[in-house]
Amino acid sequence: MKFKNQFTQIIFILFFVFFVMMAIRSTLLFMYPSDFDDLTKSELIRSLLMGFRVDMITIFTFSFAFILPLIFIKKVLPRKIIGVTWGALLLVIFTISFGDVLYFNFTHKHISNEIFNLGNDFNIITNIAFNSYLPYTVGASVFSLIFLYFCYLVFSTSPSAFVGGKKLAVYSLITVLVLFLGIRNTVAGKSFGSADAFAVSKISSGNLALNGFFTLYRTTNGKDKHDLMNVDDAVRITKEALSTPNAKFIDDDYPLYRSYKAKENEKYNVVIVLLESWGAEHIDGFTRYKELNVTPFFKKLSGESLKFTNFYANGLRSIFGITSMFTGITLPSGFEYLGRGLELSNISYLGRVAKQNGYSTMAMQGGNRRSYRVDAVSHISGFDDYYGAEDIPNVEVIEEGREARTGTYDHNLLNFYNKKISELKEPFLSFAFTSTNHPDLHLPRTEFERYPHNLNNYYGELNAYLYVDNAIEKFIDSAKKEPWFDRTIFIFTADHGNGDALNKIGKELRGNPEHLATIEHYRIPLIIYAPKIFKPQELTTLGSQNDIFPTIVDMLGFDANITTLGNSLFDSEVKNRFVYLFGGNMIGLINENGYVMHNFKNVVEQNGENLEESKELLFAVDTAEANLLETNRWAK
Repeated sequence: MKFKNQFTQIIFILFFVFFVMMAIRSTLLFMYPSDFDDLTKSELIRSLLMGFRVDMITIFTFSFAFILPLIFIKKVLPRKIIGVTWGALLLVIFTISFGDVLYFNFTHKHISNEIFNLGNDFNIITNIAFNSYLPYTVGASVFSLIFLYFCYLVFSTSPSAFVGGKKLAVYSLITVLVLFLGIRNTVAGKSFGSADAFAVSKISSGNLALNGFFTLYRTTNGKDKHDLMNVDDAVRITKEALSTPNAKFIDDDYPLYRSYKAKENEKYNVVIVLLESWGAEHIDGFTRYKELNVTPFFKKLSGESLKFTNFYANGLRSIFGITSMFTGITLPSGFEYLGRGLELSNISYLGRVAKQNGYSTMAMQGGNRRSYRVDAVSHISGFDDYYGAEDIPNVEVIEEGREARTGTYDHNLLNFYNKKISELKEPFLSFAFTSTNHPDLHLPRTEFERYPHNLNNYYGELNAYLYVDNAIEKFIDSAKKEPWFDRTIFIFTADHGNGDALNKIGKELRGNPEHLATIEHYRIPLIIYAPKIFKPQELTTLGSQNDIFPTIVDMLGFDANITTLGNSLFDSEVKNRFVYLFGGNMIGLINENGYVMHNFKNVVEQNGENLEESKELLFAVDTAEANLLETNRWAK
């Protein structure tokens, strides 16, 4: 084989590699056509083009270290060694990607880091490989030998000419730039993730675009073993705990899949505001410590609302809260969150269900578009329109030198939210995630600095609460002037708690009270405000973010088949309410008996009665959720 120069030699290999990867993707499409028959022709093309982007990221990421030396090294022997080694690595990518096509038959999702748990089934895998899948095994083996020999031939002789001098410097710079942009596949924000591979908001689109090697290496942090209980027993116990006659289980193959029947309810609008770090420990009207009068309007608003005082976050990070709100899932310990791999399983999504019931949908956040990949997550979840800080104009009065350093101020967000809501066709379901009271705690004006302001300490947090409370007040005052206000239900809650209420400053301000239990760090406010629809009431119903999705489905009378780890907060026939949560290296469960925290080895904290029953339910829910997600039996 002869090549004009070292660059044409490299490009030749790359063209062949991309051809093989697209052939593997075409095989997936050919072998499982029913998994992709919901894609229109244009959606199919868009998904295939998205697949090319995924392949580009995959190939460039693992070829960078081989391409650069091949540009500069002239001697045949080292080039041959580098070329064949590169070929061996590419062969690993091919093999895993093609193996993933075969694996797809069992779970109808791409492989992720569950591959590291397949060692226990090695004998089964070997048996399959050398029996029913023997033709594929032989074919892959033959292809491997041919490809390695092909790479050997390509790099056995030097190119006809070798680019050098200034031209080499220019070509090398261009090569590095192309590789860098190919790996990132975006010019700003966070790099491309698995959630971005959904060209359209359909599971089939993401499944077609992704390749198995990409999904594997993006989830290689491993998972905890969710084997605290026999899976069948775990599913049975979890079903019993979730059981209600108003949402019946409908499919034995998807054991937690439930049906909500359409009701002749008024099709009210829903406006969700997820408040950053709005932990109950700090919020007036919700805290069990001394109130500090930092959220006076929110306290007033809660008194005019359905006020839930026994409500919890399912995790300790913002994206965990968003995941629970959008899907009704507590992120299993060790799993990748929504936007980084969880979406590889079939999941029920709030926005999609709303759209299926005739609702317009919109999402936005005060952070930059790519923060937490909420843009991609919202798209997957069924929100048609999405906005980030880059889209939001500034209307806030900002003193000199106090511009927001990340994202935009909450008043800007909520003002923009109000205007965009007014452009939606009714009925609508919208979602906004605030950002101002996330460190660093920049504020637009000294007006809100009741305490000596600091970007990181507790004084800064308290001042930020004052600011956000004021932004919420302006938002509600503006919304009351809109024609859609009387037909709208507002849901305010938090992404997670904020557990530093009794740091040194906090203790001094509150008169040195005793610390409450660890579980308090998960408690967050929930208010459902609709003065023309609901009479104000304080409710102690146990609930969590996982209950928001089914509550909205029930409240609006949607026709929906979904799987969530929650129930409607309005369903009086639910007998066993529980909160399943994950934080750090621990899982926990709260029910009417008390709570249990476990680290996959031991109970690390507990309080209440009948705690063995609570522990059994925790083990059941954790085992059932993780295994059903992993085997893609969570939802259809």
